[in-house]
Amino acid sequence: MNNNIIPGPNSKNWNISNYKKYWLWIVLSLIIIGISLFLVIPKFFFVYHSSNTTIRTLQPQWLEYNPIIRNMTLQMNESEIYHTTYDLQNFSTRRYPSLENNRASQYLYNRLVNISGLEVEYQGGSFQNVIATMPGSENSSNRIFIVGAHYDSISDNRDYAPGATDNGCGAAIVLELARVMSQHRFNHTIKFALWNAEETNPRGSKDYGIHAAENSMTIPLYFNYDSSCYDPENQYVLDIMFDKESEKISELITQYNSLYDINFNLTHNVHDCTSDQSSFRLVGYPTIMTHSQSHGPAHTQDDTIDKISPVYAKKNAQLGMSVLANIAEVQV
Repeated sequence: MNNNIIPGPNSKNWNISNYKKYWLWIVLSLIIIGISLFLVIPKFFFVYHSSNTTIRTLQPQWLEYNPIIRNMTLQMNESEIYHTTYDLQNFSTRRYPSLENNRASQYLYNRLVNISGLEVEYQGGSFQNVIATMPGSENSSNRIFIVGAHYDSISDNRDYAPGATDNGCGAAIVLELARVMSQHRFNHTIKFALWNAEETNPRGSKDYGIHAAENSMTIPLYFNYDSSCYDPENQYVLDIMFDKESEKISELITQYNSLYDINFNLTHNVHDCTSDQSSFRLVGYPTIMTHSQSHGPAHTQDDTIDKISPVYAKKNAQLGMSVLANIAEVQV
């Protein structure tokens, strides 16, 4: 037993100097904790506020009928969307991580490489996001418009997750947008993004979103496709998911729905799903996501090619493209 007692603060023999040897450790510990919080919090909790990205007003020319955009919408091919979705469902699963997921990323990369005018890269390390960039022709512009969809899938069977409606068809829409839009020139840069690891908390797009914010990228709009083609009763109900930062864009979508004869029955913010748009919203960028009336067979083995509506998917693609083409300023 140790009979040496350290006097406490109420002891007559207490002296603050007895505790000086502990101060250094306390101060160092607080510094280490502070540095750790400084590094960790921005990655997971802190919301970046990206300046000069939000579209607050609609330009008068955006509200006018543009025959170039109408012709672009007519170039959209539902057969292309169908066949891309079919190819993706035939990877037995696109679960991340898996060999078939890796093969799907290579397939998407090769499809984009074969489209003229795009600069294609993998991003996000092991996440293998596939991103194709179409540079804008206005050299002074730093604006980047991004349209994306996730390509991974899950189901109750680890080895079989066809993921046609969720989200092979969304990825197919992005490819079709890239095919059609690459035939035109725009003042501002457009990126076509195919994200991985969305089904396990959108990690692929989150990696890119944080990178974008940390590098002060100017992104006036991220447009997301997820659960974008399920319409078994041909009701053509499409939900537009937006927030305060993208409210004006949602108004533009509503106008274009009739202006370009797309004719969805639009709803607004019926769904509040967490998808890749949340990765951009988290860091302060305006986002839009379109969503079918219900989730249908998502996350099951029954999510197969026969569950998609190619006509619905084409209309969804036309609506998104009409908005992107106008605000990215398609050239005459």
